[in-house]
Formats: sequence, structure tokens, C-alpha cells
Amino acid sequence: MLAGCATRERDSRSPVSTSQPTPPPDVTTFTETKPLPEPSDVSSRAVAQSFVETYEQRYVYNELVGGFGSSGVAAKITVEPARVAVVHTTDSGYYVLSSCRGSARYFDPDGSPSSATRNASSVAHFVSDELHRRIPFNAYRCERPVVQTATANNSDEPLARLQIYDFETKPDYEDFEQGGRTVDVTVRNADEEVILEQAYQTSLPLTVQPAVTETPGSYTLAASLTDGPTVQYEWDLSTPGTPSWWALCLVITAGGTLAIKLWYPNEEVGVPSNGVCRH
Repeated sequence: MLAGCATRERDSRSPVSTSQPTPPPDVTTFTETKPLPEPSDVSSRAVAQSFVETYEQRYVYNELVGGFGSSGVAAKITVEPARVAVVHTTDSGYYVLSSCRGSARYFDPDGSPSSATRNASSVAHFVSDELHRRIPFNAYRCERPVVQTATANNSDEPLARLQIYDFETKPDYEDFEQGGRTVDVTVRNADEEVILEQAYQTSLPLTVQPAVTETPGSYTLAASLTDGPTVQYEWDLSTPGTPSWWALCLVITAGGTLAIKLWYPNEEVGVPSNGVCRH
């Protein structure tokens, strides 16, 4: 099942062309997009953060210039400073989470200007000297819930959930059923009972497994790529309502290895706690 706000990311450098009314000369308009930066000499966490800040602000700006294909020409655009946090560092580069919000007002010859907002939240990045991968949290494969009780389906509280990010495979939103890596995942409870055993295909760069369990306690997660070593993680779910319930991430790095991380440095940029894989 594919879920999220969109199934395809539109290139923010190529806004949709629409028929728009021409504003009078005294109305300031914004019609040109800004070039998105390319990584170069990413030698520190600070450089990686700065790159992502600039990238996301321009990305959101360009989205608002484009108007999402339904608005007139932009007469005012405001983009807030991007919030970023480095969540994982390797010898080859940096993994960064970001959120950036912007708004725009569009010219209307009838005197009733329309407006739009763009909230690029919980976006995951890999940045190195030569590579930038961007994985938004608005197009993902939603797997079938493990727990399917009435309580789980109607709960406003986040059940235990995990995410699988693939930074190695270049995404193809035109054909999202092909490609990617196979990740074998097994989760056991404290009594060594298997509560989840599944192979996931990362043909989309983000896969979400909702409702792994609704029972607090200690769990062991083991994951591996095909022909790769097994990585284990002690998954502490003893305290409901804490980030471990929703922010656990299995990360296929840009170099093709597997890591397990809790990606919730703060509420502003961390993996969202709810509203994911609603059925």
C-alpha cells in the first residue's frame, strides 16, 4: 500500500506551467525559481547542516513559486528558516533530518487573493562531498499492521512502529514496484516469541511498518540485508508515549550497509509520532 501526501515528488526546479492572469505593473510578483545547491567539500557536521538549510529553504520557495499547479502568480512568498539536526555520522557523510515551512499569496484579478502553505517536515537527507539523497516523509509504502485489534485501529496513541530508509537506491517514483534492497526483519518479545518476521523490499526509499505491537516491554529486533551481517537492536518499549514507539529507523546507508537508529532529536524535525499509515 502506498501512502502519504503524494505518490510522486515534483521537481521543484520545474514548476508546473499554467494559464495565469497577468498582474498590473504595480504588483510585485515572484516567478523565478532559485537553483538548488549541489554538495561540495562537506567536511563537517556544520557544513552538512548549512547545506541542508539552504537546500530546504530553496526547495520550499520553488514549490511556492510553482503554486502547485492551481494558483495564480505568487505576489508574496515567505519561507521560515529551516530547522535541521544531524542524526548519524559516518566516514562517507552525514545523515540529517530537516523541517521547513513557507507560505505564499497569489495574485487574483478579482481582488480575492488565494494563499498556500508548504510544510516540508521530517525530511531525511544524506550529504557527502559528491552525493545528496533526499527522502521526504510524504511518499512511502505502508505495510499491513501486525496488530489489527479494534483498540489498535481506533487508538489515538502511537503504536510501536518502525521505518526503513534506503539511501543507497536512487528512487524511481515512476516505477515504485521495482528495484531496491531486501531487508529481513525479526522482532521478538522478552519471552523470545516472534511477533514480526517479514522481508521488506525497498523499491520506495521509505517503508513504514505500523502497529508492530501495542504491548509495553522489551523487544529484540534483528535485521539483515541479503548476504549481509545481522544487526541487532534492543527495542525498549517499556514506557508508552516515548519516541522509541514511533521513531525507530532501519537505515540502508548510502554505502549499502545497514544501521538501526532512533531518529528523534527533537519534535521539530524528528520522525512524526502520529498520522502515519492511517487506514
